Amino acid sequence: MSDPALLLTNDDGIDAPGLAGLYEELTGVADVTVVAPADDQSGVGRTRSDAAIRREHPWGYTFTGTPADCVAYGLRGLETDFDVVVSGCNHGPNVGNYVTGRSGTVGAGIEAAFLGTPAVAVSAYHYEDFFPDPPGAYDFGRPARVTVELYLRARGADILTPGTLLNVNVPLDVAEPRMRVTRPL
Repeated sequence: MSDPALLLTNDDGIDAPGLAGLYEELTGVADVTVVAPADDQSGVGRTRSDAAIRREHPWGYTFTGTPADCVAYGLRGLETDFDVVVSGCNHGPNVGNYVTGRSGTVGAGIEAAFLGTPAVAVSAYHYEDFFPDPPGAYDFGRPARVTVELYLRARGADILTPGTLLNVNVPLDVAEPRMRVTRPL
C-alpha cells in the first residue's frame, strides 16, 4: 500500500520554520508536496489573487499568491490526487471566529474543504509569549509531532472526509499538551 498524498501549505511563506517543522515530520507518514506562498501572506483569509507566479522549490512549488491560491493550484493544477491538505504550522494561534475568518492558514483549509479535500489547519502559540516572535527562536517540533499524531488518528477513525476542516492550535512550550475537541458556535 502506498503512502497517502498530502498537500502542505501555509500563510507565513516557504521559508517559515513552522512549515519546515511540518514538512520534516509529515514526510515520515505521507508523500508530501509543498505549494506555499513565496512570502508572508498572514491575515489574507481565503482571498484569491488575479494572477500568481509559480516557481520550482525542492519540496514542490512557491507561489506569489495567497494560501488559497496555493491550495487551488495544488488540488486542481497538479496531477496528484491529494488525500488531505495540511496548512501551517502558523506562527501564532488561530482561535475564535474573528481570527479564523482572517487567517490565511485557516483560509487555505477552508479552500481545500470547499474543493472537496479534507484539511487540517495547524497553528502554534507560546503559553506565555502567545505569538512566537521571532519564529526562528522557537522549536516547532512539538506542534509538528502533534499534527502527525492527530492526522494518523483522524485518518484511522475515518474523520478526514471530503469537506472536513480541523483547526488545531498547539502550544510550543507545554511538554504534554492536553487535547480537547471543540466546535465553533
